[in-house]
Amino acid sequence: MSPTSLTAELANPNSPVSRFLGQHLPGANLHAAYSKAVRRLPTLKYHGALDRVPWPLLGTAIDYRIRMWLGEKNHVPIAEGISILGAPEVHSTPGSGLTDICQSRLNAAAAGDLLLDRMAAHAGPLMAEEEGDAARLAIVSARYDAVYRTAAIAAGTRAISYFTVLRLPPDPVKALELLTGQIPRPHTDDICRQAAAAALALADIKGQPLTCAPTFAGSPHVGHAEGDFIAGEVLVDIKSTLTPQLRPDQARTWFHQLAGYLLLDYDNTHSIKALGIYLSRQAVLLTWPVEDFLRLMGARIPLDVLRRRLKHTLTPHTIA
Repeated sequence: MSPTSLTAELANPNSPVSRFLGQHLPGANLHAAYSKAVRRLPTLKYHGALDRVPWPLLGTAIDYRIRMWLGEKNHVPIAEGISILGAPEVHSTPGSGLTDICQSRLNAAAAGDLLLDRMAAHAGPLMAEEEGDAARLAIVSARYDAVYRTAAIAAGTRAISYFTVLRLPPDPVKALELLTGQIPRPHTDDICRQAAAAALALADIKGQPLTCAPTFAGSPHVGHAEGDFIAGEVLVDIKSTLTPQLRPDQARTWFHQLAGYLLLDYDNTHSIKALGIYLSRQAVLLTWPVEDFLRLMGARIPLDVLRRRLKHTLTPHTIA
């Protein structure tokens, strides 16, 4: 995976994509419309001590839990994380045997394969007693996702070390039990509450044609760009936040992320007709038809022109 991504590029105000979006889609009117929509929304709080809550991990976990509920069985980023843990170089350590760390990585990869099977079995509607298991699987899946996301940054050592420190046993069943057993009850309950709320809030898109983790023709031009999911013709990005009211810089990042996905779909492969943000802790899906989104973002030229100009901006050019 590339060491950069659309998210990282947007965090840099001087990156080509940040400058392009800032010039063509400043977004102040959309921020105002969004702020009005989220004013006084109730929020699902985390029920537990707040001093060491892994917020990014739980944010990724609810993303996967929602994908499971929508019926997705093919979780590519998790599979990529598993592949990294069990990479060929792990098998080829010098000497007569594997080091403890290498063996732990291979055991984690085997547990990850079982995780994918269990997640597929938990896709779609579940019995109430199965919800806790699904939540724990989603939280563990976020650990494998982190390996994938950070693979190009210091070889993803921090994400990988979570697995190697545990010294997982070679039996995948026992290894996965150890991974799920590490999860504090408040984490599991938090994902269960968000998942129950999502089942109501997203009922209208359930059963529509689904593409999870969509990538785009222009994704390689920013290193990597991958949305959360497309349901029907609506591209949705999931956000899990206790404070949906955004500062201008936060709003710019959120809306430029959506705009980036839309524009990087150079050839309109995904036929995106609307863009949305699902606020998982507020259980609200906000959507905008593409035309309204671009108008509120301040676009002065049509989408097809924006796409061509962004492609020209991000594509290396050879000077004869």
